[in-house]
Amino acid sequence: MARKNKSNRHKNPSSDRTANYPVGYGKPPLQSRFKAGTSGNARGRPKGSKNLKTLVKEAITANILIQEGEKTRKVSRLEGVLLRQLQKALTGSDRAAVAVFKIVMQLGLLDDADSHGDEIALSGQDEQILNELMARARESR
Repeated sequence: MARKNKSNRHKNPSSDRTANYPVGYGKPPLQSRFKAGTSGNARGRPKGSKNLKTLVKEAITANILIQEGEKTRKVSRLEGVLLRQLQKALTGSDRAAVAVFKIVMQLGLLDDADSHGDEIALSGQDEQILNELMARARESR
């Protein structure tokens, strides 16, 4: 196999074609084109900068230490918020209880129990409490 002549590679391409080059739509003059190796947007987005979605994701998934009884463990901030909401709901906060129920309903956790045959049987008292909470939530709107 014969080798190609590489001597033409270093030639200035604008010197040959300046006279015959047609300028028009999508074909700017050779003098005004971006020079080889330079960016068309030199002051654009810096490398390593993050968009809002990435910043929020990193903030929510960052680990924090929580204390449960005498033990301390690491959880994500999102899990910490959820645990705090559940803790407030268990101590009697109606707003927190409604928020927890909304999360459970949106995730379809109650629907999954029915589809797998693992039915959750609520006592009459539990149903009454749940209905009262839902009524309070509707009234507060």
